[in-house]
Formats: sequence, structure tokens, C-alpha cells
Amino acid sequence: MLSKLTSGDPHQIWSASCEIAECTDIEVLKAVSNHLELIKKATKSIQLKGGLCPNSYHLEFALKKLEHVRSNAGCLCLLYPANMFYSPLREQDSGRVTIDVTVEVEDKWVDHYLCHCNQCYLKYKVEEREGHFTWWTWQKA
Repeated sequence: MLSKLTSGDPHQIWSASCEIAECTDIEVLKAVSNHLELIKKATKSIQLKGGLCPNSYHLEFALKKLEHVRSNAGCLCLLYPANMFYSPLREQDSGRVTIDVTVEVEDKWVDHYLCHCNQCYLKYKVEEREGHFTWWTWQKA
């Protein structure tokens, strides 16, 4: 991840940013976070472009996650509200959360989920939204 983030290649930086968003291995994240200043310097002037959602969104979140890990700021679930791409379904499939309740509208559409982190047991209300793509808002319940 570090070599991708410091490569100067916008696609590699975006790819590594997405890897960081999905990574839950604290030791790997700590190792990368030890180079946070180097990463910030290497990515500062890179134009990442993007379509409906700028690719800089992914880099900004990756930097936030690395800072969270470096400063021992707590469970990684605390970062859910900072990233609209964390799907509660995918997080449950990975074993990171458990969806306790799915609230639907007219028995057709998901309005929100009530779930909890399987590591620290913090509870969340997760609203599902759609536009050009599906996205989620996480709030502590």
C-alpha cells in the first residue's frame, strides 16, 4: 500500500486508498500510518479526478483512517460515519458488524438498519440512500 500511495500514479493512489478503507489488520495499518507525513507529501499535488464521486474522497478517507490508527483513537467502527461507502451488508458479510434489524418502507425499500460492531458492540443506525449509486450514512444509535 505504501508504495502505491507514494507512486505519484493517480490510479495506484486511488487503489491503495480503497485497500486502506477495507483493511482491518491493525498491524498493517500501523505500519503504513508510520509513513503518514511521507504519504501526505507524495499525494498533496496529485489530481485524482473521478466521476460522480471524486477519487480524492477515497484518499482523504484513507488519510483519516491512518491518522485514527496512528493516534490509537479506538475501534475502527468509529470511522463508519466518515465513509459513505461502508455497506452494512458487506460489513456483516465480513464479520465486522451484525445487522440486528432491517426497517423497510412499504415492505419494498430499505429505510435503515440497526446494527452493532462485533468488536466493541457500539450500536449504529445506518440509513441507505440512492442516487447514481447506493450509499449509507452511519450514526451512533
